[in-house]
Amino acid sequence: MSRRDLRLFYLFRMLATSYLWAPIFLFFQQSRGLGFRELMFLGGLYSLVVLLVEIPTGALADRFGRKVSMQLGALAMTASGLWAYFFAHDLPTFMVSETLAALSLSLSSGADSAYLFDLLAAEGAAHEYGKRESTASAWHQAGTALAYAGGGALAMVDLALPYLVTAGVGVLAFGAASMLHERQSQTFSMKIATVPHAAWHGWVRLMRRALSELVHNGRLAWLIAYSAVVFTLLRAAQYLYQPYLKSYGLDYGEIGLVQASVYVAASLVAHQAYRLRRWIGDERLLWGLLGSLAVSFVVMAPIHGPVILVLLAVQAAANGLCSPLVKPLLNREISDSSRRATILSVESIARRGLTGLFIPIAGLWNQSAALTISGILGLAGLAILAGIALHSPHLRAEPAVDRGLIDPRGQ
Repeated sequence: MSRRDLRLFYLFRMLATSYLWAPIFLFFQQSRGLGFRELMFLGGLYSLVVLLVEIPTGALADRFGRKVSMQLGALAMTASGLWAYFFAHDLPTFMVSETLAALSLSLSSGADSAYLFDLLAAEGAAHEYGKRESTASAWHQAGTALAYAGGGALAMVDLALPYLVTAGVGVLAFGAASMLHERQSQTFSMKIATVPHAAWHGWVRLMRRALSELVHNGRLAWLIAYSAVVFTLLRAAQYLYQPYLKSYGLDYGEIGLVQASVYVAASLVAHQAYRLRRWIGDERLLWGLLGSLAVSFVVMAPIHGPVILVLLAVQAAANGLCSPLVKPLLNREISDSSRRATILSVESIARRGLTGLFIPIAGLWNQSAALTISGILGLAGLAILAGIALHSPHLRAEPAVDRGLIDPRGQ
């Protein structure tokens, strides 16, 4: 296996989407004249853009290469930070920044996991994907923790400064992606690159086949629904943490450090996720993750004092465990690697679609009510998913093992 490419991939995962503005973006937007409704509108716009471009960007990664998609994602990250720093002073200009940020995420989402799987498969080490995804997720969480701590500290100097530094991080992510060796076959990609009409039809065919596989694979569809519910809760936390921590009298730097500590804990859990899967089993982890996450939101609203740290730890553990638990299970269900990034993009659409619907609705109430509503969403999702699994036993998780391209069902 190319240790060099593996190290560069981990570096990319640490840098890409590590937005230093994340712990203070609500305060920054308010400082530039936006009101609460406009803040929620931007959140909806972000999800809408992801919905519109997720499958095309996944198809781009499948056809033109994972590396190209990752490079473009890093460049979009840089452009988003620069635009917000220099130009965003009203709703229309903030819409441009949000659109670029959504493109950054969409171009990297799915393509990075597909690159890792292809890298391992090319070296005959696909069975290591679960372990390597755990390590990659730990690097990502560690990068996010550093971004939150740094962003909070920079905000104490200037609320706009985290955006400028994020642009620099995007340049570094582009450099890391550029040094990777592409493992995907480029034969068909080179053909369609010179024939735009064929390229378009190739994308349409790829999308149709990916959706067909999803329709005919109930286990894959169930996992995507599960991922959507968990992701929506984790995303809601990003919107609720800032005003929640501000209500305790914390300044920007302290808010950044608290959120950074959450991601440090998430990184530690992510690093041990592969072992947890083997020790506890996928079935128990799937239900335990969603159940504990939902309950933590329900009880967070009425509780005050040091016990809140326990609830933050529960949510941090869920954040760290989600990707290295769900992604290996998703990848194991995908029978054709040529549309792997596209199917992973479909999963991202489901996650972002539910988030885009839920966040503005939760924002209609106050902070305390939004926490409770988030918990209710989690409990409702848990009940629906459990009901489906009980009536369809074949949808339940198998033992926590990764057998690479061939699993116990012969896929």
